[in-house]
Amino acid sequence: MHETYKRTYTKEEAQELIDWIDSAKPTGEIDLGHGVYIKDLEKFSKQVRHIASEKYNNPTFGGQISLMMDVKAKLKNS
Repeated sequence: MHETYKRTYTKEEAQELIDWIDSAKPTGEIDLGHGVYIKDLEKFSKQVRHIASEKYNNPTFGGQISLMMDVKAKLKNS
């Protein structure tokens, strides 16, 4: 998990992630290590985009948003 993992996120943090998903349009697959492998980034991104737009302040969904932030960080560093 990324260094700034939080159980909930602000509307601004969620919007920043949504904007990145919309501009980067991640596709393919990615291995985040530690047993986390995402086979379909396009599908995962769409699901997390929806979660980030509506449930960013719900701790139940913090893990999915955090994973997408990990994807973002890994793709930026590739």
